[in-house]
Amino acid sequence: MAIFRKIHTSFWSDPFIGDLDNEQRLFYLYLLTNERTKQCGIYEISKRQICYELGFSLDKVCKMLAYFVKAGKIMYSESTQEVALKNWMKFNGSTSPKVLSCIKSELCSVKNTLLIEYVNSMYTPSQEEQEEEQEQEKEQEKGQKVTTPSLQDCILFFTENNRPPQEAEAFFNYYESINWKRGKNKITKWKLAAAGWIKRDYNNQSNLFTSQTTVKPVKASLNDE
Repeated sequence: MAIFRKIHTSFWSDPFIGDLDNEQRLFYLYLLTNERTKQCGIYEISKRQICYELGFSLDKVCKMLAYFVKAGKIMYSESTQEVALKNWMKFNGSTSPKVLSCIKSELCSVKNTLLIEYVNSMYTPSQEEQEEEQEQEKEQEKGQKVTTPSLQDCILFFTENNRPPQEAEAFFNYYESINWKRGKNKITKWKLAAAGWIKRDYNNQSNLFTSQTTVKPVKASLNDE
């Protein structure tokens, strides 16, 4: 069966694309359209394979990946050699039962489940997070200063909640890439965002892999700063 990927005609007029050089544009188009891409927006590909197909050196491929990770367009898992494309479902989503079934099947094969969190970052906020957003608006109206955590702060929090440092780094890198915002609002209680990240990761594993993992209480509340 033929496989097609959507590239909107506005791709070339996008300000982000306009600021790229020709090699960066080629690299980004390659990530969006190569034959290993999957409907879920996450797929395995090695750096050496990219080198072979684009004719780039390994050093250049590493720099390209780092550039698009920093730009918030992708996340790359070194340990599993998987890449996740941000907002993939926004342009390649479908309500077709066959497509949805395909996506569910593909997600079950994702090795690094944090990439699922990244692709689906446009999630529906929980009640606690909606309450947090309301508090954010009030605090911003008052002109209160908003502080953001360091990587070590995140590692400490995740470790206290029995999560590995790598997950803390993924959380930190993701929110750093979007300037610690949810929508238009600045995140004022980062521990609550981290707690939501941990909870959704447990839920992803439970729902997608039929795991019997018990979700442990996360040490965060609306009063945490």
